[in-house]
Amino acid sequence: MMYAPHILQVKQVLPFQEDEFGHAIPDTGGEKWVTLCKCRCDDNTTKEFNSPNGEVYRPNYHVVCEMNVEIKAGTEVRCLEGESVRGEGKVYIVKNANYFNNSELWL
Repeated sequence: MMYAPHILQVKQVLPFQEDEFGHAIPDTGGEKWVTLCKCRCDDNTTKEFNSPNGEVYRPNYHVVCEMNVEIKAGTEVRCLEGESVRGEGKVYIVKNANYFNNSELWL
């Protein structure tokens, strides 16, 4: 991809570790953001999707990644523009291209 000014990150949730009595050990779990690749995050103004049960929804962001990513629908992601967040949300649909080796996400 020629133009990828943003960085795609995925939220990773780590479970708490437990001691021998089944109690959670403090400072062992939590959430962190893992950087995947460079991307381009655009505001979505026109694309609508129909769900199998007939609901129509319009995602807020369209993200094009410079590589095929292994992300499933429902995963929380965000796009960074420098130090600020450009777009953030749960993934509705993931499409991987065969020939160009890139992925499209709708948040």
